[in-house]
Parts: sequence; structure tokens; C-alpha cells
Amino acid sequence: MKVVIIGGVAAGMSTATKLKRNLGEQVEIVVYEKGNEISYGACGIPFYVSDHIKKGEDLIARTPEQFAASGIPVKIYHEVIAVDEVQKMVTVRDLVKNETFTDHYDKLVIGSGAGVNRFAPFNYPYNNLYEIRNVADGTLVKERLQDASVNHVVVVGAGFIGLEMIEACKKYNKQVTLVELSDRILSVMDEEVTSVLTEELIKNEVKVFTGFKATKLISENDNICQMVIANEEETITLEADMVINCAGIKPYTDFIKGVDKAANGAIIVNEDMETSISDIYAAGDCSVMKSSVTGALLYAPLGTNANKQGRIIADLIGGKERKPFKLIGSSALKLFEVDAAKVGISENEAKRLGIPYKANTITGNSYASYYGNEKVTIKVIYHAETRKILGAQAVGSGVVVPRANYYAIAIYSGLTVDEFGFMDLCYSPPFSGVWDTALIASNTAK
Repeated sequence: MKVVIIGGVAAGMSTATKLKRNLGEQVEIVVYEKGNEISYGACGIPFYVSDHIKKGEDLIARTPEQFAASGIPVKIYHEVIAVDEVQKMVTVRDLVKNETFTDHYDKLVIGSGAGVNRFAPFNYPYNNLYEIRNVADGTLVKERLQDASVNHVVVVGAGFIGLEMIEACKKYNKQVTLVELSDRILSVMDEEVTSVLTEELIKNEVKVFTGFKATKLISENDNICQMVIANEEETITLEADMVINCAGIKPYTDFIKGVDKAANGAIIVNEDMETSISDIYAAGDCSVMKSSVTGALLYAPLGTNANKQGRIIADLIGGKERKPFKLIGSSALKLFEVDAAKVGISENEAKRLGIPYKANTITGNSYASYYGNEKVTIKVIYHAETRKILGAQAVGSGVVVPRANYYAIAIYSGLTVDEFGFMDLCYSPPFSGVWDTALIASNTAK
């Protein structure tokens, strides 16, 4: 059996490694990667930029040479530009030799990922316009931030990467401005969380412009020097020695036409990572699958999901029983001295999907009150009729993300707020009060 894998990062290399382990010499694997970096931890790039991680190579799990030695050839600088689903052929362009050839597959795995959304006015290669998708991008940003002539940095987009990049830029004592089109930052979370994060940005002297669109970049010799932003009421010109575009991503899927796709271009897959065409699978940032909470399509571009999905594909192709996987949507953020996390759905998502729900928000202690004064706010979303937990968010200091993870397990297990409220959690004053704040959030749900 020959398996062609498109993309050499989390989803693709997770598939390749597990498949080789499952089938050994019974499978021929070839990986096509259009860049030269593979198997790297993209989520760690902002922390490499901030110099918390000193070397970019520390983010790379294995090199092409190491994979080749284990029987998995990885063709870097090879871009798949077309797929013939009937003949089971891919058309590949060797970007170094500028030559095109075809290759046959029995099974095709698409792990092509996603790239930064380069919409106007960010669709021109200015010298000081940056993005964050791979380690090389991180190196360029890190080097630029060490330039003493760079004072004003503008970050566009207040998602997870944008906010993490703001903290990274502040490590270099830069004047940082955030521009976000939505009316608040990190809009996947509810206002109880985002208001705390906004306060943390302002506390750290970050200028925040929400509800503003970047309309124009003013440049000299292909170097941006100013950015014009506007809303319905006013137009503002910002100084900019450096601009980082973090305003969303676009799945790399233009090379394949026949599969079903979502509105954003992501390939729709079922719980077995199968596409609408037989023998073609997709995983990672280029794919989208149904949420186990709502049944609606949920785009969740995270390395955690990509690695699990890749292993599922490898087990199915290898004839093994796959592990169970429920996508609920879990994510976390560290922003200066505040942590935030979300699992399941938000209140806004429940409203949009027409789900009958109730919400309960409390603020409590991260530890026993006599041990420390750090506070954590927890918001629980639960079904109005069944009282099953649908989502939870946590923000604050101390023990924050683990408490959201409690709720992730509860959602995965189908627990109600009443069942969760009496969970037998570990207790010691350095970790929680006798009644953990996560339990109180459920026990006070009406």
C-alpha cells in the first residue's frame, strides 16, 4: 500500500509515524512539504520570539533526515498543486528545480495546514510586515525586535497568537498597539473573560483599538511607517516601525477541488477523518469536523487536535481499532500575569446555535483563602433542561487552566452541573479551598 501525505507538520507527521509503526514494511509512505521545516511546535513560536525558548531548533521535534532514517521520506520544497481523485494521482511541483511530476497513491492524507490571511492592505510584501506560521517567521520577528530603531509595533488581530505576540513584543520594551476588527478581543470567549484580558493589556501599557479596521499602510521604500485605521466614527493614524499580521488564518486546500469544504475552505471530515471522497483523509488546520457538544461544524486549528487526528487516520489505514476522539473545542492563553481558558461552547455560541442554556459566573479563590489571595473567575454554560455541562471558561491568576480542564473532562463524560458539583477532587490549601472554585461554580448553578 502506498500512502501519500500532504504536509509535514503535526497532522501529517503524526500520521506517518504511527502508520509506519503499525504496518512497517507493508506500507510505502511519502510526505510532500512545500516548506523546509517539518514536525515543529507552531504554538511555541511566540515563546521563542519572547526568548523564553532560546533556540528555534528546540521547537523542531525531528528533521527530514531523521524521518528518512526511520523509513519515512519527506520531500521538502515540494508543493502538491492538484489532486486527481479518480486516477488517484497527485501533481507535485519541485520548488527548487521548478519541475512538475505526478505520483500515485492508494490512500491520501491531507495535512496541508493553514496560512495567514493576507487580505488588503496586508497583501503586499513590505520589508517590515511579518506573520507567524513557522519557526523561520519567528526568527525574523525575534531579530527585528532586537533592533533598537524599532519602537512602535502594531499587532493586527486579537486572537490567541496575536495576544501572545503582544506579550513577546513587550519583552523587548516596545510600544505596542493592538488593532482588532471585532468589538472586543478574543471573541471566541465571553465578555466576562475578555474584559479581564483587556484590562491586563492596558495595565501593561498596550494601546488597544477594538472595532477598528486597518484601511491603509503608508510606506517609504517598501517599509511601513504608518497605519491608518478607522471605524464608523473616526480615522486614526498609527506610527508603525513594524507590523505583525495575526488577523486570522486560511486553510491551504485550493489544490483539491472534489471534496466537500466549509465556508472557510477547510475540508469537512467525519469522526474517522474521512472526507467526502473514498481513500482521502484530512486532519489538522486544513480540516473541520463536527463538535461533539453541538453537532455543528467546529474549526479548531490546534496541534493537540492535529496530532490526535493523525493517529486516528494511521490506525484506520493500518487496520487497527482507533481510539475514541470527541472534539469539544479546548484552548488556553497566558497573557502577562493572567491566564484564561475555554472548553466547550461559550454563551454567545449557545445563543447563535439556538441551544436552550443557562449560565453561571462566580469569582473565587485559586487557593485556600488563608494561603493566597489570587482570584479566578469561572463561567459555566449548561443545558437549561438536562443541566448537562456544555462549556466553561476560566480567567484569573493562580490555578486557572487546570480548572477549565476539569470541565473539559465533565463535558467529555456528559456530566450535569449537579454531578460535577460533588466531584471528589484533590484538596490541599496550596491548590484550592475545601470547596474548589470549580465545584462552587456548578453548585451555585440555578
